[in-house]
Amino acid sequence: MDKLYEYLRNEPIPLRKNFKLKRTNLPRILLQWGFMVIITFLAFLPLQRAEYTPDFEAYCPFGGLQAFGSYLLSNSLACTMTSAQISMGVLLLIGVLVFSKLFCSYICPIGTFSEWLGKLGCKIKVRITVMGLSDKLLRSLKYVLLFVTFYFTLQSSELFCKKFDPYYAISTGFSMDVVLLYASLAIALVIIGSVFLRLFWCKYLCPLGAISNIFKFAWFFLSVILLYILLIKTGLNVHYAWLLAVICLGGYILEIQGEKLLFFPVARITRNESTCTGCQLCSLKCPQAIDVASMKVVKHIDCNLCSECIMACPVKQTIQINRNSKLKWMPPVATVVLIVLGFALSKIWEVPTIDQKWYGTAEMSKAEVYSRSGLKDIKCFGSSMAFAAKMKEVKGVMGVSTYVGTHTVKIYYDPSVTNASKLQSEIFTPMTMAIRTMGKEEKGVKIVSLMLDHFFDPMDFNYLSVLLKEKTEALGVESKFDCPVRINIFFPGAVEIDSQKLTDILESKSVEAESGGKIITLDLGYKVAGKMEESKISWKEYAHKMFQPYWQEFNQIRNYSGNVLDTLRIPLGENKYTANTLPYLVSHLSNDDGIIEFRSVLDSALQISFEIIYVDSMSNSEQIKKALKVDSLSITYQDGEKGRVPNTYKF
Repeated sequence: MDKLYEYLRNEPIPLRKNFKLKRTNLPRILLQWGFMVIITFLAFLPLQRAEYTPDFEAYCPFGGLQAFGSYLLSNSLACTMTSAQISMGVLLLIGVLVFSKLFCSYICPIGTFSEWLGKLGCKIKVRITVMGLSDKLLRSLKYVLLFVTFYFTLQSSELFCKKFDPYYAISTGFSMDVVLLYASLAIALVIIGSVFLRLFWCKYLCPLGAISNIFKFAWFFLSVILLYILLIKTGLNVHYAWLLAVICLGGYILEIQGEKLLFFPVARITRNESTCTGCQLCSLKCPQAIDVASMKVVKHIDCNLCSECIMACPVKQTIQINRNSKLKWMPPVATVVLIVLGFALSKIWEVPTIDQKWYGTAEMSKAEVYSRSGLKDIKCFGSSMAFAAKMKEVKGVMGVSTYVGTHTVKIYYDPSVTNASKLQSEIFTPMTMAIRTMGKEEKGVKIVSLMLDHFFDPMDFNYLSVLLKEKTEALGVESKFDCPVRINIFFPGAVEIDSQKLTDILESKSVEAESGGKIITLDLGYKVAGKMEESKISWKEYAHKMFQPYWQEFNQIRNYSGNVLDTLRIPLGENKYTANTLPYLVSHLSNDDGIIEFRSVLDSALQISFEIIYVDSMSNSEQIKKALKVDSLSITYQDGEKGRVPNTYKF
């Protein structure tokens, strides 16, 4: 390096005006820092707004590509994916074909962080550039990871990359989707690898880097996809794992052998040999260690059009893009344009999270569509599938599409069997909730009945309950289907109701509530329709209305007839009745093969009891009572794992 600077000082090189050897690539730095600042801001925003939950994958192109693959395979999007991520994924493909890997160069936080760490490694003189056979062998790792990531995503419609992605793990504070071991290992490889080996994660492990490189061989990628489609059309049942394997293996072979077959991207770094002084600054400045100074046209697979070589060159019009000096600022401008285009496209184009049709083309052509938006419960793939399963049981429903981005559903139905009004009723879930507990009210309970617009799903009901608890003396609330929805609010009989004041409360724009020790703001927007009506019921009637019985069957109950069954009734006594802990108690009791049913009941004296039904030849009351008095409950989780929790009940 010292000899190089000596050469530059002594040789009569026609330097650019005001050129500095250490001049920075300002547009790239601004974009890199800009995205880092945005990510950091989103990470800390919940400290100021507790109700805000940042979505760190909202515009992730890799997640979008996985989701799009899931959609093409099974007509369903992965997780909470929307058209926003898919738009970014499609534009990533276009960007790679035209401009190279701009995401890797200007946006990716892991790539930026890896470069920073690499500079540290250079300063302490420990970083090396892997070359030769070792470089080629290590490049296979990212294709293996790409195969694994896509395979398990397509299998489950859940983004497998969440389990190990260093960016997602750190930005979400190791959320429940993250596998601690996988993510910790990935983070360690990013940090340690970047310091000691040039861009270790980006070159050798990043699955997004692998698929971006595959897109550079678009002719190969599209040929394999077309061949797979033709095989499927001819009736051959070729599993998608073979498609993934061929794409990944072919991409790896082309990366290490096929530089001459690299037709894309359209934009390339070019070097004017007639004006080049051989100073080698372009090669020295390249983050990827590409020997730009030895090439007329840079076709290296790792080139991501970062423009560092252009900025480093001291001679005008020597290092350019497609031999055109006017294209100097094209990469950062194209990056911004593609991002803006992705945002715009996501607003006008929406892909359904699931799109299920249960009849053939002929039958579906006669179907009508009922659309409903604002369903806050439609928020991911899982909730969408639960909604579809519910609708499939409804007579006349022929299919369902859901859109988690706008919380919208479309229901395809047979108009000769059902109609929009009936479908509204099927979607609606009536709910009842006690807001606060009180002693026996001698003057009974007053009911205020009203119609509430802009209210429909269980989340609306939960928000309304919070509002009533914070701003009224209401004892409880229930919702019933109507258009608009009918709401019954229960007050102590002695309370006087001011209808205008209650209307103002119900039409509040928002309400604050405590969640996880933080105060959050819930956006409302309800509208009272029509007049309020008042009525009264007895305290006993109210208690029975509010009581939410718990009932569970297990251990092959249908194998036993009533004459071999017996019932043990256990008063709740001083124990607290809560539906949150009952599943633990029931799971514990189900370990006794003789117990086949559990239910909670409220008697005429307003006392809660548990009824445990068992086979008299397999269990007995003393054995069950003993099981109820243990210090900890032995439970089985949904995934089949066993565990123990403290027994909060004292019988």
